[in-house]
Amino acid sequence: MSTEAKGQSSGSRLPIWALSPQEEKKARANLKDSAYKSCNEFVKAMADCAKAHGIKVFPACEQQRDKMKDCIIAFQTDKNLDNERDLIVLTKIAKLEKQLNETKANAK
Repeated sequence: MSTEAKGQSSGSRLPIWALSPQEEKKARANLKDSAYKSCNEFVKAMADCAKAHGIKVFPACEQQRDKMKDCIIAFQTDKNLDNERDLIVLTKIAKLEKQLNETKANAK
């Protein structure tokens, strides 16, 4: 089986029906968490600015907001979302293989 057939090619897209709605939601939440962790310094700078300026946050923290937004958007790409989906699928496969092996072991 080629690497493309295994879904490991560099532009492969996982069919949306391969995941349940809950798993799709989890993949998107994982992507969001990953983006926020990767952009932690910008998120922290925005939070600090917001705390310092209170109600005047929007005009005062425009630069920090733009940097945070640009960083987060850079991480929230289709490719990164596909990677999160792939991780969920690999977890499902490992779980099914484990169940199969246990079933085979119990049948002996």
